[in-house]
Amino acid sequence: MRIGDDNLFEIGCRIEAPSIGSFNTFSTRSRVHHTVRISSFCVVGASCVLAPADDETLSDYTVVYGPSAERRTWTGKGKIQEADLRRKHAEYLREMLPKFNRLRRGDGA
Repeated sequence: MRIGDDNLFEIGCRIEAPSIGSFNTFSTRSRVHHTVRISSFCVVGASCVLAPADDETLSDYTVVYGPSAERRTWTGKGKIQEADLRRKHAEYLREMLPKFNRLRRGDGA
């Protein structure tokens, strides 16, 4: 599996794609089958399932949404702002998570 940079994998998603580009978002409980290759700047919506019988490649800027996994193509407008927002979010998590990560000792220690 090859995974690009700055991808967002939300809770409970299951991605089996052999290759994933950069700047993709996989929403909560989304699933991508091993027959799908993901390009860059794609979004797979919450609880969407991509499981085609034949090999398929999602082109850049594809948005998958809804219970029947409908697709649209995004124009790419605002991708610079989205990239900046992702970087700020990652920086915030790098700063805040260590403050709340405490080790708990068991009864024997």
